[in-house]
Amino acid sequence: MANSIEERQRALLEKIATDGVEIAYRTAIDVCQDPKSTSPARATAAATLFRVAGFFERRDPTAIKEPHEMTSEELAASIRAIEGRAKARNPDIFD
Repeated sequence: MANSIEERQRALLEKIATDGVEIAYRTAIDVCQDPKSTSPARATAAATLFRVAGFFERRDPTAIKEPHEMTSEELAASIRAIEGRAKARNPDIFD
């Protein structure tokens, strides 16, 4: 019985993540385009679309990624850059 419940839950979550999201998107677009929609409804739908699209995220092009956000290549490049700066500031007296 538990397996059946888990399967049904998985199937339902899949429908929500696919069909549900498409319906929610179309509904938000419809609300934005409907001249009979109230201003608050249009504003809420528009804000939702902008938020989902990532327009409300602060994006600072000069921001440095945290190590946990980096790929292995980015980590390696960052380590090389740090080592280079450290060596330039404190050259080894034996070199």
